[in-house]
Amino acid sequence: MNAPPSDGRRVPVEDLRDFVAGIFAAVPVPAADAVLIADLLIDTELRGVVSHGVLQVERYVTNFKDGMTNTHPAVKVLREGPTTAALSAEGGLGIVTGTQAMRMAMDRAREFGMGAVTLVYHDHIGSAGKYVRMALRENMVGICLSGRSAAPKGYSGSVRGSIQGSPPFCIGAPAGPDQPDFMVDFATGMPWDEESFAKMPEVYFRGLGLAHAANILSGTLGGQMLAEYDRQKTQYQRADQSSFYLAMAIDSFVSVEAFKADMDYLMEQVAGMEPYPGLGSAQLPGGPEWHKESKYARDGIPIGQDAVEGLEKSAALVGVAVPW
Repeated sequence: MNAPPSDGRRVPVEDLRDFVAGIFAAVPVPAADAVLIADLLIDTELRGVVSHGVLQVERYVTNFKDGMTNTHPAVKVLREGPTTAALSAEGGLGIVTGTQAMRMAMDRAREFGMGAVTLVYHDHIGSAGKYVRMALRENMVGICLSGRSAAPKGYSGSVRGSIQGSPPFCIGAPAGPDQPDFMVDFATGMPWDEESFAKMPEVYFRGLGLAHAANILSGTLGGQMLAEYDRQKTQYQRADQSSFYLAMAIDSFVSVEAFKADMDYLMEQVAGMEPYPGLGSAQLPGGPEWHKESKYARDGIPIGQDAVEGLEKSAALVGVAVPW
């Protein structure tokens, strides 16, 4: 799904950023939130993560306009400690409230070396990698997970049905300026294929475990199973997700210089190895996205036709002119 689109159009980065920010400002959401949403969606597009970039604009705008997501959330602190916090997003969009949660985790990491924050009752966070990259820029290791409560009522059928969607799982570590940062960012769910399972059942077992880990650390640890977050009772019905953010200050463990030198060596050495069959280069996770980012920043972002149509529909809904 995240292959570069073969249709649609290529749009200069700043033109697309301004257009998306204008759409959300016209919803309306607070001006700063509109800019933040646009910045993080463009950040996602620059990495080539098509599924979670501007393709999501129509969905978010619709949820805002239908009153399914809170346009003006005031994040509530439920519990707080020196290195931890549990937050409620109060029905807001995860991109806005998740950014606040990761900033809180990073603030704690700066002071105490580590910070962990849960966030409950929010709409979609988009790609988990956005929040991990916030930590990487501050010389921290970052982790972001998202999901739902681990044990909802009504389990039945195959164990595959216990996952509840496809929770995202992301962990990253920074390298130096001339090498890609290491960043694993993936959805944990996998399409079922009986033949593949027969050949490599351990792959499915690992996926099952990672998906439940994401749900436990985000949904259950965040308190999504509590009565006040029952989806049948909450005001904002699309705010049915939870998330988990962890930041670790590298200099609490080892010097940043030594850490990044080792990361540089890792990324550089792997790039010189023989790639997997059918691939043109050997790269660890984070490498392909790093190369796309520099190319798209220079040449513009390729936007698929489905995303173009969604942007045009959203712009018409809120009365914003289309720039093409």
